[in-house]
Amino acid sequence: MYVLLEKRPRPDAPDWVEVGCWKQGDAEGMMVYLSLIDAMIDLYSRNRESRRYQIFPFEAIDPRPFIKGHEGWLTVYLAYGFAARSDGLLLSEKGEPMSLMQGMHFQISPDSTEHFHLQFGDKLLAWLDRLHRTAGIPDYGRVAQEHAEAASAELNAMAQEALSRIKAHSGGHAESSHCALYDPIEQQWRLVAFDKLGKD
Repeated sequence: MYVLLEKRPRPDAPDWVEVGCWKQGDAEGMMVYLSLIDAMIDLYSRNRESRRYQIFPFEAIDPRPFIKGHEGWLTVYLAYGFAARSDGLLLSEKGEPMSLMQGMHFQISPDSTEHFHLQFGDKLLAWLDRLHRTAGIPDYGRVAQEHAEAASAELNAMAQEALSRIKAHSGGHAESSHCALYDPIEQQWRLVAFDKLGKD
């Protein structure tokens, strides 16, 4: 899993970084990407606005300042694909792909902030497995591992290729009926209807 970080030095904290976040209602949380390609696509979108985000593995960051700033809670928005209809992706008003996310809330005691890991429920894991199998990407773990070992230039090329292959429409999440996943092996977008996946 991956997050986006942007260095924002402060007078009292020269190494301060901001984590890419999403806010739904009052719950602000870290965006955590299941796919490195998805993180790259969002990186391009954010950095077009003169930002300087970089991708880091989730386990490489220290979430304690974020947890402390949210009174012992860690909210995570797991980005697992992009909003789509049956004939292509849906784009925001800025012309950017829109991540589909599953929000989760973890209450973390001060004693355990140095030693913890995210653990998702069996239902969510089974649903994600079904999503990838239905999309025709059954060995997602192997694909993800290959991405993790790829050079940054190769990853950039994969993300640019994914963006160049978008067949899309302007719209919004409310119109989304499908999840779009990019298959870097076949170099094509795969669309999965939510009604085929059940409601786990």
